[in-house]
Amino acid sequence: MPLFPLFFMIVLIAIKESLWLVGVICLVLTIKSWSFTSTRLVLMSLLVVVFIVYGQDFDDATPIQTIDILDAKQNGDRIRYLATANQQELIVSATLDEHQDLDYERIGRRCQVELTEKMVLPRVNRGGFDEARWMRTERLAGKFEVKEWGSCTDTPGFDAQGRRMRQAWMDRIERLPAKQALYIEALVLGEDRLMDQLTLDRFKKFGLLHAIVISGSHIAFLIFTILWILKKCRLTRERRAEFVLVLLPLYGWLTEWSAPVTRAVCVAFILLLYQRLGRRTDPLLVVAYVAAAQLAYSYTSLYDIGFQLTVGLTIFLLLSRKIWQKVKRPWNWLLISVWAQILTSLVLQMAEQTEVSPWSPLLNLVIGAWIEWIILPLSFLVGLLLFFPVTDTFMTLHERAVGVLDLALAQAEQLPVPTVAVHLLSLPLFLLVIVVVLIGWYVAEQKWWGHLLPVCALLLGSVSMDLRTEEQVTFLDVGQGDSTVIEKDGETFVIDTGGAFTLSQRPTLRPFDPGSQIVAPFLHTRAETVIDGLILTHADNDHIGGVIGLLKKIRVDTIYFGRYDNQDEKRHRLLEQIEATGTKVEFVKAGREIRPWLTVVAPDESEAEENDRSIVLLADVAGKRVLLTGDASNEQEEGWNLGPIDILKAGHHGSKTSTGLDLLQQTNPETVIISAGRNNRYGHPHEEVLDRIGNQRTIWRTDRDGMITCSSAGCEAMIK
Repeated sequence: MPLFPLFFMIVLIAIKESLWLVGVICLVLTIKSWSFTSTRLVLMSLLVVVFIVYGQDFDDATPIQTIDILDAKQNGDRIRYLATANQQELIVSATLDEHQDLDYERIGRRCQVELTEKMVLPRVNRGGFDEARWMRTERLAGKFEVKEWGSCTDTPGFDAQGRRMRQAWMDRIERLPAKQALYIEALVLGEDRLMDQLTLDRFKKFGLLHAIVISGSHIAFLIFTILWILKKCRLTRERRAEFVLVLLPLYGWLTEWSAPVTRAVCVAFILLLYQRLGRRTDPLLVVAYVAAAQLAYSYTSLYDIGFQLTVGLTIFLLLSRKIWQKVKRPWNWLLISVWAQILTSLVLQMAEQTEVSPWSPLLNLVIGAWIEWIILPLSFLVGLLLFFPVTDTFMTLHERAVGVLDLALAQAEQLPVPTVAVHLLSLPLFLLVIVVVLIGWYVAEQKWWGHLLPVCALLLGSVSMDLRTEEQVTFLDVGQGDSTVIEKDGETFVIDTGGAFTLSQRPTLRPFDPGSQIVAPFLHTRAETVIDGLILTHADNDHIGGVIGLLKKIRVDTIYFGRYDNQDEKRHRLLEQIEATGTKVEFVKAGREIRPWLTVVAPDESEAEENDRSIVLLADVAGKRVLLTGDASNEQEEGWNLGPIDILKAGHHGSKTSTGLDLLQQTNPETVIISAGRNNRYGHPHEEVLDRIGNQRTIWRTDRDGMITCSSAGCEAMIK
């Protein structure tokens, strides 16, 4: 098996990163697949040298005064630059004021700046984004905010000139309608800065994201198209091959040599070069060497999901040719797509992304083919023809093709059971599922039922985790807001969804929505796509702002509002949106037992202050009494006769207007949870509240501890 270069590099990285189990497995595979030749020995030695040179982690503490800007992405009034300083890459963010036009014009330029360093967060919620891991995978030296811009000049060098040329091309592309420009930039230049949240969610939901990034199949299509055109121009086979060999590196340079482009271009270049020289080579060996070289140059690529998926799936397809050859077309294509979906699900488990679509294999064949054979060539044509005075025929065809794609994605969302959620597996169970998948792969070469083993393994693993789920209450980190998830007796209730506050003067392509980006992904890790209840304590945006986003991804049996909550326009507008989804709505007040273990404590009458109309809940979960007070004030707390409780969620995010001394003395909680945003503009939690709670009680804060999970064993924070 010609994969020894890849296995060998993973062994070196495993030793460096103390990944001992991975190291032992890959060492065995290296020994098993090794075959000695002098050429291979030289190549392996070169890989070791590259790994030693580029595998060092540098920490340059020199103050940053000048940055070279490589790339940028704008979202509303915020723009994020990828830049270099002191020979290290870093993230630099800035806010554009209403009079400021400079955004992408700084790409390829060297600027004087004054920066302040920002905190890099680890994963703070299950199923959430791990910023620290992403920064390390990309080998970024830090995250900074621009305090003040100085003068900018063109960065010298060939690479910077390429960036400015690329930006000038994208300026032309972005004069087209937004959706057309999005697909041209994504498929031709590998740039996703025009990707809106709705389109991104649809592609991720159906496992189609790979279809709109530059991949090996796109490069192959480009090569075959160029060779066909050159053949029609009556060029010899040798000249055609030489032309493409020159074009491929230029295309890589123009697309900034991003990781997927580098892999695809290098593999294609080597295979084409061997063909031009009249020699044969094993494509699997080429893929292994290219992947190994990429790991040697940037060892953290091993943690990159894109690397894991593209390299892993390519190797799998090449090794499984015997299986696919036994099945007639188009059924073999569908079978390949099913296996790809299974392997993708396993890789995404490591990133805590557990939402999958049962329709993904079929949609990959239909929609993937439409993108590959229709939109991709039209995108290249339109992108190139922008430089020539030609008719709008291809522009119109491209616009219609994109319209068909958007319509197909919208219709796919209406399919029965568009997505399901697989429970986040424990490490032992995850490894067991992998073993069963490998066994199924081996058996499938001989017996048809081998194809069923991976699907059964994933389903049984998810069901097993679901059956082992214990009662618990989880306080999610939604920033400056509230969201709590209670799991008991096989039911799941969500209390509030958080919300986001923005002052952006420009429309945001990817707005932050805690309902769809925090609460829903967490529920997916629990194998939940349907929950029993959503309780909205009151109509403040930091409690209900994520409702619609949540309902787009999670089906809710009943939504509960307070009987005396405000009757103003924002509540009516929200109710209309909820009713449009067909979700049942109920109104509750003090004394209502939503469940035998979940009781409404307040309010029992209308109050002048909106926060005092918050639904207050007393829950009995995992043998603990848990009091959730919403934003209710001290005055409201005085009317509650509750007796001792175990866990108190501090009112109003730790504001001094809530969690009074009388409530603390009456309930005497062992644990107090405070849900507040980092560096929030209100100064929550207030020092007065922390002083009232005192040192004798355990305090957990989402702004410091991230998500907090409380069960019969106690409370545990996400950030250790």
